[in-house]
Amino acid sequence: MRAKLLLGLAVVATWLVGWPTAASAQMLIWSLPEDQAAWIRFEGTYKQTRARPNSNAGDEVIEWRSELTISSLGREEAADGSGSAPVPCRWVEFKTETKPAGVDNKTGPADVYIYKVLIPEHRVIGKIIDDDTIPVTFLPIVKGYRRVGQRPVEPVKEKALAIYPTIARVTYYADLKAEGSGEPVQIGGNSVEAKLFKGSRLIKQKTTRSSNVASLWRTDEVPFGLARYHVVETTEQKGLGATDAEFQRIGSVEVDMTAVATGNDSRSELPDSK
Repeated sequence: MRAKLLLGLAVVATWLVGWPTAASAQMLIWSLPEDQAAWIRFEGTYKQTRARPNSNAGDEVIEWRSELTISSLGREEAADGSGSAPVPCRWVEFKTETKPAGVDNKTGPADVYIYKVLIPEHRVIGKIIDDDTIPVTFLPIVKGYRRVGQRPVEPVKEKALAIYPTIARVTYYADLKAEGSGEPVQIGGNSVEAKLFKGSRLIKQKTTRSSNVASLWRTDEVPFGLARYHVVETTEQKGLGATDAEFQRIGSVEVDMTAVATGNDSRSELPDSK
């Protein structure tokens, strides 16, 4: 049974390598908590489906359990690269881990990723378009560090926070819109009122097409402003000379994550990196 599970992980990991990726984008940080040691933890499921149209057993479906913790780790004055004087920045850390359901000490489609980045506070505006009508497709970072699995900690060389796909499957949604007036989201034993936003993004290349459809539940009652997110990403493929009508689904990823706990005693997983 264990051998079959590991083989399944290897097959799906190989299948994902060819997926098109979105540009650097972020949909997790809508606000910065006043408490500089605040954190929030999400838990949920990560389900992958691989189409097998010629198999009597149908599609291959593998499900993992997933965790994501976002932590505020205090302020630091730093130059943001604009040439102006140092500005207030916030250290924010992301830890994400996906494991097979019911199996300990085995990672799923992604290893354990930890990103610790310094973000200029004034660039967190809680909108997808700024006051100059420029899309906010990413958050700039002054500096940062990351660790993948048990590898050594390394500096983050990128100047933008790339959420997709390593930290979360959410990307930038130009058509993101609110639906309804609000609905409750259970976080532990408490209920918070959150507004539902829905958006989608289509990424098309010569032989592949990927659609990412998301539902985001936003609220000011939790650190960083997001209480839940649900994403369905479907990938299709066709031959080089084929028409768009000949695209065939090759698989999908569905992620459903809900905040389960918050606190104000954050501790860095990379304490010596600063």
